[in-house]
Amino acid sequence: MEAVRRVLKTPASSAIDMLAAAVAFGGATVGLVMLAEHVRDGGLLGRLLAVIGFSFAGGGALIVTLLLLMAVLGPNLTAKLFFVPNKVLTPEAVRDLTGKEAAPATVPIASGQGVLRVIPVKPEWWLDEDTSADDATPVVAVEDIEYRLPGWDPYDVAVPAGTVDVMAWVPRRNGSPGRRVGNSIPVPEGRVAALVFRPSSLPELPGTVESLNSELTGTPSMFRVALAAAVLIGSAYTAWQLATG
Repeated sequence: MEAVRRVLKTPASSAIDMLAAAVAFGGATVGLVMLAEHVRDGGLLGRLLAVIGFSFAGGGALIVTLLLLMAVLGPNLTAKLFFVPNKVLTPEAVRDLTGKEAAPATVPIASGQGVLRVIPVKPEWWLDEDTSADDATPVVAVEDIEYRLPGWDPYDVAVPAGTVDVMAWVPRRNGSPGRRVGNSIPVPEGRVAALVFRPSSLPELPGTVESLNSELTGTPSMFRVALAAAVLIGSAYTAWQLATG
């Protein structure tokens, strides 16, 4: 029974999100178009409201399509077909990150604890030619406790199970603290939760602290999603014409 619930959880969640997105974007579109009709004598304002309304309709169609695909195809197949991984993530890099995530914990885990694993990525592209990454190792603050990482290898911290707040930064070349970036991540009891810390291309700009899963999944391809939306809308329109014709 538990296996059945796990299988049905994602489609049900996607269906609920899809309905909520359709109501939200559809309501916003109808409201803006009606408002544009009401003030159409206003000229530019009416046209601007109509453009915004149709933009909401287009964005809503893309989001609903993506959620529908996740409900029908499942998240894994949807990611393979409609998500584009970061170009830096070569197959070798993906295997390396996955191996780092799956490695056993290097710190003891007490009852009620889990392990937060910070996986920093070397910012070699912004270091000076005469500067090595060893001169600027990252700093991580977990629940306000700072850990200066000894290098760029994964770093494990035993934390109480639950949602943990994480801040990370890389000191600037002049020794001053870099801009801090953060995230919250759920840490399961007795297991490892991984974060990828990727500093920005310049120390003055914010970096990112992201979950390893989102780093490996990539970002949706709007072209592919738009193409799928066009196919679905065209198929639905054709079926409706045949049914009513």
